[in-house]
Amino acid sequence: MATVEFVAHDYGSDQTFAAARYRFDGDANGWRVYRDGRLVLELGPGYRLLRARQCGVCSTDLARHLLPFPLPQVIGHEVLAVDERDRRHVVEINASHAARGVASDCAFCRAGLSTHCPERWTLGIHALPGGFGPWILAPVRGCLEVPDAVPDSAAVLVEPFAAALHAVRTVAAQPGDHVAVLGPRRLGMLVVAAFAGERQRQGLPYRLTALVRDRALGDRAREFGADAVEVVDDHASALGAGSFDVVVDTTGNPAALATAVRLARREVHLKSTHGQPSCGLAHLTGLVVDEIAIERLPGSADLGEAAPWQRLRTGRRPRLAWLPSAPPPAWLAAEAFVRCGEPAALLRAFAADHDGLPRADVAVAATPAQVDAAIRPVAGDERSLVRPRGAILVPATAAGSGSPLLDAVAARGLRLTTSRCGDFAAALALLAADPELCRLGERLVTHHFAAADLPAAFATARSRACIKAVVDHPDGAPA
Repeated sequence: MATVEFVAHDYGSDQTFAAARYRFDGDANGWRVYRDGRLVLELGPGYRLLRARQCGVCSTDLARHLLPFPLPQVIGHEVLAVDERDRRHVVEINASHAARGVASDCAFCRAGLSTHCPERWTLGIHALPGGFGPWILAPVRGCLEVPDAVPDSAAVLVEPFAAALHAVRTVAAQPGDHVAVLGPRRLGMLVVAAFAGERQRQGLPYRLTALVRDRALGDRAREFGADAVEVVDDHASALGAGSFDVVVDTTGNPAALATAVRLARREVHLKSTHGQPSCGLAHLTGLVVDEIAIERLPGSADLGEAAPWQRLRTGRRPRLAWLPSAPPPAWLAAEAFVRCGEPAALLRAFAADHDGLPRADVAVAATPAQVDAAIRPVAGDERSLVRPRGAILVPATAAGSGSPLLDAVAARGLRLTTSRCGDFAAALALLAADPELCRLGERLVTHHFAAADLPAAFATARSRACIKAVVDHPDGAPA
């Protein structure tokens, strides 16, 4: 049985920090977490104790009070940690059954969707104390040793770089495309770098432009691999509609999505988890967390391999939730198993299915309220009606809904894609193979703070003077 005790800063719903004394007791069979002498969390097997060395401050941390998970909590999930032999590790943040290496009948873990396991805890975001404290409990299969070629300055950025790389591979830019990254700063600079690294690795000819408000950030984006920079106002007013094939919104600003929608011809990719309404929709953060797409419902002449449900490759007839009041077209019954009804009732019906994931593969929604209901059918319940990496389909008749996003999807076939956590092993491999990419930290991190100065770190991270802040823990765990 191991025991560690330490003082860490809890983050509260009022956006302030308060010192609390923590104790972790446990071993390979399970752990107990105490805050100020009170048991607050019991964990089963599959966790290991690591000492945090550094932790980055990201936009999700700054918006943590807006996310639907209990506070107070020690937050921070961009962690570089060391083990008892002082070997460096980065930590995949989703403590699912698969990441913990424990047997389960979880349909999500079996389907390779362990980052969406409904029973997971999430390091520094949901329940598990995070890397702004000196000790963490990490899922055993989520601890990846850092290659010698990757310095600490890059290793602490592996979590956001993996997320950036996942976005780039989800977008899958085509030869001849013009891709724009809107608002490159903390995460967005890493998206630029990931696009540049993947483009070089694959030898794909496409153009990459950074859309910035600050000319100095434009110079930084060129260092990260952007071919061109446009200095724009908040609405990119000087750029015409459809200026780019793909626009990746990394701003963390709810108002920016409408700009991305206007500028994109084919696809908008949303990375922001700011927890606020945007484009007439209340639950876009939930959409990103579940990695769900929004696209136009195809007509009967546009089916075959191009149909959205075919991309899921479930090996069975797709399940479709129909939410509009009008009945579904007759041809749809030949394509999918269709259920009609109220979203909460449909969630219960699909949850009772035992063949595959207990969700609909796709949902059809004709109004902003129906889209929101497809994302979160029941208030206070984080389950979506639609499976992770599924899609919400909008009929062409939905044009004029009042949502700029849904109108663009319905009227001109724009596709919205989303992504969240990425593959740490792939990110580490790309970094280790590219000395220039390994300079990410040198170029991106502008401020370092001691762990005791966490309130100052957050205040600075919110300022325009800061691109990326990192919190450093002293050698050895403070008592």
